Amino acid sequence: MKIASKKDGWLTLIVWGSMLFAIGSGVFSLLADTQNEAPALVILILSVILPLFLLWIWCTTFYILDEESLVIRYGPFSKTIPLQSIRSVKKTRNPLSSPALSLQRIEIAYGKYDFVLISPKDRDAFIEILARRCQASFGRGCTR
Repeated sequence: MKIASKKDGWLTLIVWGSMLFAIGSGVFSLLADTQNEAPALVILILSVILPLFLLWIWCTTFYILDEESLVIRYGPFSKTIPLQSIRSVKKTRNPLSSPALSLQRIEIAYGKYDFVLISPKDRDAFIEILARRCQASFGRGCTR
């Protein structure tokens, strides 16, 4: 089951606004000064390629919940968490950097000390589905 990440409106404005501004100013700088190749390369990387990379992550953040694992995809990155390793699941508004595009997040503790923050569109439904899958697959429920 593929679940999209929830995206906060204010964060959408900040991310898209800053990316479009960076790309626009980079393209303007490249068009205005084409005499030096080294600064043009730095401008290209910082003003065009890096914002496009961040937009790639923005547009491709989602979660796949199957019978045995939770797969977190964000841009070119992927993390797989076996359901049997999940220790607890709880709602949070923790602002730490994570593959979550909203502050309405779920903290999933897994393994011995690891945790990840995600932001599925419907937190309550996601937690219920995850609890059922943990219980059905491994005879135990994820604690809350």
